[in-house]
Amino acid sequence: MIVGPCTIVTGGDSPAVLEDAGVHVVGAHIAHVAHLSALAGAYPDEPLWPAHGRVLLPGFVNTHAHVGRHLARGLGGADPAAWDAYENALSPEDIYWSSMAALVEGVRHGVTTVFDFHRSGGCIDLSLSEVVAAASDLGVRVATCYGLSDRDTPGERRAALEECTGFAQETRSRRQGTLRGLLGVRVDRLDAVDRLLAEVFEAATQPAGVHIELAGVGAAQVADGAVWFGHPVPALWAHAERAPASLIGLACERGDTLSAIAEPPAATALLTGAAWGSDAGVNAPPAPEREPSGQAARKEFYERLMVRGPSFAERFFGDAIGRIEPGAPADLVLVDYRPATALSPRTLPAHLAAGLLRAPVTGAMVAGEILMEEGRLTTVDEAEVSARARECARRIWKRIEA
Repeated sequence: MIVGPCTIVTGGDSPAVLEDAGVHVVGAHIAHVAHLSALAGAYPDEPLWPAHGRVLLPGFVNTHAHVGRHLARGLGGADPAAWDAYENALSPEDIYWSSMAALVEGVRHGVTTVFDFHRSGGCIDLSLSEVVAAASDLGVRVATCYGLSDRDTPGERRAALEECTGFAQETRSRRQGTLRGLLGVRVDRLDAVDRLLAEVFEAATQPAGVHIELAGVGAAQVADGAVWFGHPVPALWAHAERAPASLIGLACERGDTLSAIAEPPAATALLTGAAWGSDAGVNAPPAPEREPSGQAARKEFYERLMVRGPSFAERFFGDAIGRIEPGAPADLVLVDYRPATALSPRTLPAHLAAGLLRAPVTGAMVAGEILMEEGRLTTVDEAEVSARARECARRIWKRIEA
C-alpha cells in the first residue's frame, strides 16, 4: 500500500518535513519513503490510501494512562479515596468498555500506543485481559500492568502480583506484536519503593519492564541510596512532576524514562526531560495555550511529545517507533492541517502547539492496518462503543453512590 500525497513529518531526534511525498507500507512496516511520483512509478500495482495533501505524522505514544478510569469522567472527586471507590466498583465488562472508549478517544487524537496502569480492586483476576481485548479489537498498541500498591492488604498484593506477573508471562509467550504486559508498582511513600520492587521482581521469572506510579509521593520527600536500582529491565517513572529531584537524578543515571502529565507553567522546570502521559485525563497530546518561546522551550516541547515516549516504546514494540522511515513500524496518523506559514523542522514545534494538535485526525494506521479512514473508525462501531460505555458508567456510578 502507498499512502499519499501528503506532507510527511518524519519524527525522531532530527525531524524532516517532506512535501508531495508518500509512504510505501509492506505488511506491518514502512518499506520506502519518497516523493509520491517516484513511489507510484516504482510500485504501479500497489493500492493507494489517499491522503489528499494532509500532514502525515508518526502515531503518538502516551506513556502513562489509566484507561480503566475513563468512565469516571464527570463523576467528580479525584482524591485517592474516590479513585479507590471507583476502581473497586468496576466489573470485567466495565473494564472492557472503559478501555475501549479511552483508546478510541486516543485514536481520534492520533495516539496509537498507550502504556496503561490498571487497578480494579473488585475484580483483580483476569482484569488485564479485558484491557488488551479492547486494544486488540480496536487495533492499537498497549502495554499494560496491574499496579501493586503499598496500601494493599497482603491478600490484595498477592492477587495483584499474580495478575501482573501472569499476564506479563502470557503476552510474552503469545508474541503478539501490539500487546505487552509489564510489571506495575504504585508508590505512595518513597520508603516503600525498595520493598515493592523487590516483591514483584522476586515473583517475575522473566520481567520485561516495570511501570512505577509515584501516586502520593511529593517533591518534598527525600530519595536516598535506599531506592532500589538493581533491576535490569527498562523502568518508567510516572508522575515525575511529583518526584524529588534526587530520585529523578538516580532514574536518569540508570537510563530510565520519566513521564509527566500537563502541569501549570510554574512546574515547567520539573517536566524537563520527561515524556508525555495523560494519567486519567484526555487521551490526547496536550496542546499548550501559547506557542513555546525560545529554542530550548521549543526543543523540550517537541521531544516531550515525539521523542521520549517513542524511545521507551521501542524497547517493547521494535525499533523506530515514532519515526517515519524504512523499517519502522507503520503506525501513522493523517491530520487535516493546512499550514498558513512554512512547515519545516524549525517551525514544527510552533505548528504542533498552534495547529497540528488541534486539527482533526482523519486517518490512522497501526502495524500496517487501517483503523480510521476519512474520520470513520474501521475496526469498531463507535456508536456502540459510546452507548455501551455510557451504560457501564451509569451502573458504576450507582454502585459508588449506593
